[in-house]
Amino acid sequence: MSHARRSSGQASVEAVAVVPLVVLAGAVAVQVGLAAHAWGAAREAARAGARATLVDAPARPAAARVLGEGLARGARVTVGAGGGALRIVRVEVSVPMVLPWVPAPRVGADAPVPRP
Repeated sequence: MSHARRSSGQASVEAVAVVPLVVLAGAVAVQVGLAAHAWGAAREAARAGARATLVDAPARPAAARVLGEGLARGARVTVGAGGGALRIVRVEVSVPMVLPWVPAPRVGADAPVPRP
């Protein structure tokens, strides 16, 4: 067997071993980006819900407008008491998953209702 032929075979084996690792690293990077986006959207939605609560409007529709249709589906919006007279709006959303068979974690954010 010639040296060139052995090198070609070795390169193929190395490519087969490396390609799945590169694909996995890419999927992890995309998943981290999706989680960061979901958390940022939850944070902005909690703020919108807090502003709506301040003027005695329901928090959920205001938060849903910020989240958009995809993240709003299955989102939890709650208004609870903080310390003293402070009220808190909490928004929790499911993180969109790259691999659909992996269970989706939830991320959430809180926002205090500003005092008038």
